[in-house]
Amino acid sequence: MIKNFFKGLLFGSLLGGSLGLLFAPRSGNETRRKLAIDLEEAADTQEDLNRSLQRFTNAAKETQSLTATMIPELTKGLQQDIEAFKFQAEPRITRIKKQVQVLNDHVAQLEPAKSDKQS
Repeated sequence: MIKNFFKGLLFGSLLGGSLGLLFAPRSGNETRRKLAIDLEEAADTQEDLNRSLQRFTNAAKETQSLTATMIPELTKGLQQDIEAFKFQAEPRITRIKKQVQVLNDHVAQLEPAKSDKQS
């Protein structure tokens, strides 16, 4: 079965190529010249693509390397900033809690006086 497929493929290729040459709108020299130009353009395009792909690969590797170095430093800096904030915030929170307690005490003292005046 595969043998027949390859025979058909070979026969079709030869027949198609022959008919293409017979009915081509250009002469053989023109066709070869155009084919050579098209192949050169294709080769140039492939080379450009390969260069672009290589530049992209290098940029991706550089980005990966830079990220691998910067993320730990950034994480360490953020942790230090959070600890510094906590250190600065804790005394302030304690003072605020004390002030709230003082205000609650004053309100508690004012409520009996307020109820005495209403009676």
